[in-house]
Amino acid sequence: MTKITLHKVKRKRGSVWMLRWFDSRGRRCGETIGKFGVMTKRQAEAVRRERQGKIDNGLAKLDRPERMTLGAFAEYYKDRRRQGDRGRGHLRGAPKLTEATITDHAMTLRYMVHHFGEDQAIDSITLAAATEFIDALEEGRLAEARKTSKQEYGMSAQTVKGHIRNAKAILNWAHRFSLVRDNPFADFDGKPLATEPNQFVSLKAFEKTVKAAPTPGWRAMFAICRLAGLRREAARTLPWSGHATDSDGKRHRIGIDWDRRRVCVVGNHKTRRSYREVPICMRLYSILHEAYQVAKDDADTITGLTPNNLTRLAQGIVRAAGLTPWPKMYQAMRSSCENEWKQRGVAEATYCAWLGHSPTVSREHYVAPTSDEYQAIIRAA
Repeated sequence: MTKITLHKVKRKRGSVWMLRWFDSRGRRCGETIGKFGVMTKRQAEAVRRERQGKIDNGLAKLDRPERMTLGAFAEYYKDRRRQGDRGRGHLRGAPKLTEATITDHAMTLRYMVHHFGEDQAIDSITLAAATEFIDALEEGRLAEARKTSKQEYGMSAQTVKGHIRNAKAILNWAHRFSLVRDNPFADFDGKPLATEPNQFVSLKAFEKTVKAAPTPGWRAMFAICRLAGLRREAARTLPWSGHATDSDGKRHRIGIDWDRRRVCVVGNHKTRRSYREVPICMRLYSILHEAYQVAKDDADTITGLTPNNLTRLAQGIVRAAGLTPWPKMYQAMRSSCENEWKQRGVAEATYCAWLGHSPTVSREHYVAPTSDEYQAIIRAA
């Protein structure tokens, strides 16, 4: 019978709790379940007992196939990358993913399964086979993998680049956990193509869009992105009140602080400042208050939106407002928020802290001269 033991293991970034066992082939296996100090010994022992009970009752297995098929790996990957606050998110090579990122990776895996077949061993995908897969993406030969109606789906060069990045990340994770020897996508260039600067979303356009939004949740979604500068997924999943653990293991209250009028956020692994607070202006306060008045007591998030088709639905709302949808929908609103703060004289270090990125990222991807600033100098001259 497989016996699972609990260990405290020292790491460079702090000690962790780890489960260890020997599989049916006598190989020593291990799994990190949480950080020491964040997870107590009693909590770690409860996880061990629960896992041991499932093994003893035949409800789970700790062995995995020596050669995992692509069909089995797709489900295995999605399950393993869904991590809680006390999960394996601290691993540098396997950071915690948002649900939106997992959805994107799942789409790439669906294309791979459609192209290679469910029974293809994941460690048998060669460089030549990876090249053929990318060619099939570029030529639109895998469109039927996502077809849910008679509508024809094309694939832009930017989308192909995104699937290359996803495939590289997925196979890197598989390599880290010894499921493949090499990553056949490692040498492909998945860097996004150069795009036009973010379009400035004026407050007038924002008000028209908010007026056309069908629900208080959608109005809050646009407001949080445009007036508080949150990223799409952070805005969608923001709760009214809750708690979250940052990358340093500190527990923070997140959500809306009505008394201090601040939005409190714990960012993801890409965020420079793991915890930050953003001021709530009068207009944002009124929109959030409206959403709060109609929110149900058991509402998990402010917006109540799912991650499916967020961009497409937002574009439809913008069209309903009589406007042309702007490229990079959510990033444009975030960028416009930052530009507005800059025009109001907020110090660069301050608005970068509110948005959770560095001044370098701000200058390269967000802040740019606006038409109003050009006109101000022209009129002054």
